[in-house]
Amino acid sequence: MTKRLSFLFIFALLLSLVLVACGDETALVPAYSGATSVTVPEIVKTQFAGSVNQFNNGTVEAYKTTDDIAKVKSGFESNFKSGGWEDKTSTYAGGTDLKPLQDAGMFIIAYQKGNKAAVIFGVPNAMSAPMGFTGLNANENVYMVISGNGK
Repeated sequence: MTKRLSFLFIFALLLSLVLVACGDETALVPAYSGATSVTVPEIVKTQFAGSVNQFNNGTVEAYKTTDDIAKVKSGFESNFKSGGWEDKTSTYAGGTDLKPLQDAGMFIIAYQKGNKAAVIFGVPNAMSAPMGFTGLNANENVYMVISGNGK
């Protein structure tokens, strides 16, 4: 439980840093092919409520895929780059130690286009249940997309 909350805290902190730079933009967040929408657990919604409320039309969405986490991350990086988004991961995570997340097999990437921000948080199957995700098969991983326009 404590480990799950520390991961969520690190992610919420990073998301808050991304939101500082947001303005008004109509860019669409790139999609990841072949994924299926899943319910965002209440604990995750609660943890990110303050951050998401900093957006106009802010959303937290979750998806499952049988692709491994590295492939999901690579796919999003490619999709964002080809869509003209700027990688802001190192900028926004500069003071945040992402090593505990990476050691657990997770990833966080942050991108910005104009003034719209998007954060993708990849969660391997082994960490999905402790974070509150249910109904996944053993070979399914989860990723969350948090995005919106700044106020």
